[in-house]
Amino acid sequence: MIVQWCVKGLALGDDAAARRILDEQNGLVSRWWLDAGTITPQGRRSRLTPENLNLHVNHFDLPDPTGRAFGETSPFISLSCGSVERDAAARTNVVRRARRTALWFGTGFGRQDTAYLFVCWVVLAPRSAVGIEGVAEEVRDLTAYRRFSAYQTEGEVTAKVIVADNQIRCCEKWTWNRRGRRLDREWVQPNPRFSPPETLTNVRELI
Repeated sequence: MIVQWCVKGLALGDDAAARRILDEQNGLVSRWWLDAGTITPQGRRSRLTPENLNLHVNHFDLPDPTGRAFGETSPFISLSCGSVERDAAARTNVVRRARRTALWFGTGFGRQDTAYLFVCWVVLAPRSAVGIEGVAEEVRDLTAYRRFSAYQTEGEVTAKVIVADNQIRCCEKWTWNRRGRRLDREWVQPNPRFSPPETLTNVRELI
């Protein structure tokens, strides 16, 4: 297993909405859970499928059988981790930073002057394990996910159903600096309940 640092960019209405995510201790919750209000273990297992993961990554706005966009009720949570794209013609590698991608999503694709980034960690499986809720999927990894995706360079890792509150280190507010034509970090709110990933250890057998 691999512990992976991630950033979640959210376009929120104000500082209070961002701070509530930490203060209410609910973690980063999937749109499916937020929409349903109550979910069951059976429902969780039925929604975590390779087909739904493909819809989340590649067809987020495609209507589901009810007519709603799949992304409105997706059980997966997109996180930015960064990626490296190889430019064979230029004989170089292009690094795409996680925060840059998260800021793009956090500003509503450039429509807002502020973005809220949540820095967190997840556990990754070394290969596809969509049905196992406790591990995230490294959909940016071309050795595990070989099907073409137009969004691979976004460096996405997908968590499932929820990112627990104690896996979120902090929330950062970024604001557009019009004079400097850049986004500046305005404040950081640490999470007092954060559990560093170093507390994890390798698996031990039963005694």
